[in-house]
Amino acid sequence: MKQPTLFTRLLPALALALLVLAPLAQAQVVGTVTKVSGLMVAKSAEGRSRVLAENSPLRQGDTITTGRNTFGRLEFVDGAAMVLQPETLLVLTRYRYDAGKPELDKVELELTQGGFTSTTGTLGKRSPDATVITTPAGNLQGGASMEVSLR
Repeated sequence: MKQPTLFTRLLPALALALLVLAPLAQAQVVGTVTKVSGLMVAKSAEGRSRVLAENSPLRQGDTITTGRNTFGRLEFVDGAAMVLQPETLLVLTRYRYDAGKPELDKVELELTQGGFTSTTGTLGKRSPDATVITTPAGNLQGGASMEVSLR
C-alpha cells in the first residue's frame, strides 16, 4: 500500500484555508483608516463586521459606520482623504484606481446618514467625472473637495 505524501496529508488543510481566505482575497483594499476617535466598524459585502483602528484596511464593498461621538479619517489609494462625522454610514461601493490607467478610474460611494469632509486625490483631479456619491437627497458627481452633511 502506498504511503501518503506530505502533500496529500496537507491537502485538506490547504483546501479549507483557501475557502476561508477566498472572500478576503476578492475584496480589494482601497484605503486605510488613518485616525479614529471612537467606535468605527466596517461590515464587508459578505456580512462580516470588524472594528476599525488606525492602519485598518478599507475594502471595496465595506459599509463604514461611525459611533455617536466618533470621527474617523480615511485615506484612499490615490491620496484622497475623508473625515467622517459621528453617526455616519458610508458604503464603499466601488473604488477603482490604477496610476497607469486613468480610463479605468471609477469611484462610487453611498452616504445614507451622517456626513463627511473630503479632499481630492489623484483620481479626482485627473478624472473628475468618475466620482459619484449617492445620498438620499440626490447624487453628487465630480472630483472636488467637498463637505457633505445629511443632518
